[in-house]
Amino acid sequence: MRYGNMTISYNSHLSEFKKPFGAVTPGRDVHFRIRIEGVGKLTVVLVLTKEGQRETYREMSSEGQGYYTTIITSGDAGLYFYYFRIHIKEDNLDRYVFVGNNETGLGGECQVYEDFTYVKSYQMTMHNYVKPSPEWYREAVFYQIFVDRFYNGNEHGAILSPKKNSFIYATWEDSPIYIKDPQGNIVRWDFFGGNLKGVIAKLDYLKELGITGIYLNPVFEARSNHKYDTGDYMKIDPMFGDEPIFRQLIEEAGKRGMRIVLDGVFNHAGADSLYFNKLGTYPEKGAYQDRDSKYTDWFMFNNYPEDYECWWGVKDLPNLNENNSEYRSFICGKGGVIDKWTKTGIGGWRLDVADEISDGFIRDIRMSMSEADSDTVLIGEVWEDASNKIAYGQRRRYLLGDELHGTMNYPLKDNMIAYLNGSLSARDLYMRMMSLKENYPKEAFYSAFNSMGTHDTRRIRTEIPDMDRLRAAVTILMTMPGVPCVYYGDEAGMTGERDPYNRGPYPWGREDLELQQHYKDLIALRHSSDAFTSGDYIPFYQGNLYGYLRIGRKESYIVIINRDETDRMMILEDAAGLNDIPQNLNHILQGEFHLAKKSAIIRKVNN
Repeated sequence: MRYGNMTISYNSHLSEFKKPFGAVTPGRDVHFRIRIEGVGKLTVVLVLTKEGQRETYREMSSEGQGYYTTIITSGDAGLYFYYFRIHIKEDNLDRYVFVGNNETGLGGECQVYEDFTYVKSYQMTMHNYVKPSPEWYREAVFYQIFVDRFYNGNEHGAILSPKKNSFIYATWEDSPIYIKDPQGNIVRWDFFGGNLKGVIAKLDYLKELGITGIYLNPVFEARSNHKYDTGDYMKIDPMFGDEPIFRQLIEEAGKRGMRIVLDGVFNHAGADSLYFNKLGTYPEKGAYQDRDSKYTDWFMFNNYPEDYECWWGVKDLPNLNENNSEYRSFICGKGGVIDKWTKTGIGGWRLDVADEISDGFIRDIRMSMSEADSDTVLIGEVWEDASNKIAYGQRRRYLLGDELHGTMNYPLKDNMIAYLNGSLSARDLYMRMMSLKENYPKEAFYSAFNSMGTHDTRRIRTEIPDMDRLRAAVTILMTMPGVPCVYYGDEAGMTGERDPYNRGPYPWGREDLELQQHYKDLIALRHSSDAFTSGDYIPFYQGNLYGYLRIGRKESYIVIINRDETDRMMILEDAAGLNDIPQNLNHILQGEFHLAKKSAIIRKVNN
């Protein structure tokens, strides 16, 4: 970029300026290079700071042709931030300018600042992924099941153990609703009657679809239909079945090459739980009933018993005290919740509201899980860039190697939907995806849990009502780095606004067969090549067209999306972002691609 008489060049995405790209491991040499032309006498300093520590200064050496370089050896795992300080001494001038991240903060091309107090630093993640996520997980395609709404496997649709003060829908085709009091509290929970036998009954359908992993919303005993208000962590909810049926599900899924991941809700429990027992459902006195209960210190009371800390002010979800050693041992100790259920043969855990659980608690959960079965995965619910998330005033360490294997990739979902619906440009999408690629350790980037919708969001067909663009969204989901997950019924064409409408019953016998086949075809394509599961990802754009390369060992693929209402043509040689591609793929730059309106294309390229 131009600044006065100077031309300053630095781009954190290009190996010409920073090598290696992105996140690095401790002890690795990192090469920095900046180009400054138009001024003679300069002193250039790299200013590097590990978060929470003092700045360090490294004077850069001139190597001719305007380039200044330095090499640092990366230190301990954590977040580091850097910018460049330029001291100009020429024509009686003696001043400083500063070169840092651009105004978006997403990395890439630099920006010049005259006042260092306004400088936006570049981020460099240093991580310690000694053991990445299991290979079976990285190669999987998942399916998320909200059990009550998936399928009832009982003969004649009999409902297992109906709960008190609840209601059962008259037919499977009904639409879900909530019955609330004037204050907005749910007074009767509603059920369709789906259960674990129903999941077992539909395993062959999932296998035919191409699914190799199942993520179950919570299955432990609870009063609600969603089960995020856990009543007993050691017991399968009776409406879903029992432990023998759960073990049968694991066994039958295993026969079909599928692993089960459970939802772990350890930040809060239910007010109607064995531990709190506000409604007196359980025979043993809970924390709400008796100050002397062995569970009282598991919760945090401000004014006993009515004023207690709870999740986002929801009185039905009292917060658990993770700093209480007895509660921590109950979850993470030998014979505890993680140990017991991991040893049943599940594939791992997804941690609910991971940003409200401390890093230390997450590490304990990871350790307990790994000791029970080292071939398991730990995924966290994080809605933002998980590499630099600040929660409750503290920088989190989700992706430094000792905590989570990966996080739910809500940034991918939000950005892809915005792009396809026309509210985000292809360039902005490129920048946001490059930012994730740069900030995330590669192990975390390829272990991200990708979804176009969950039980907490609008259905993808509601978000993208145009069927052509919806098919393009599915193409993106199945060809991006990370592990794709299909929210139950999305492949059948289900619609729905947010909770409860996004949690309707699966439309058995009323599926959109054309859309379902589109999912099958793309899942099969993903399974067909390592390019999609482990291949490098190089995004690019031209106008409103967005695309990327997926580079495998034997073959590579070009994916291009045209969201426009008119046909478009892309000449790869003119596309922005196609940098640092392998020499054996240089020939693809001569390619021309004609894209029909609102479409996506996938082209195989031999290496």
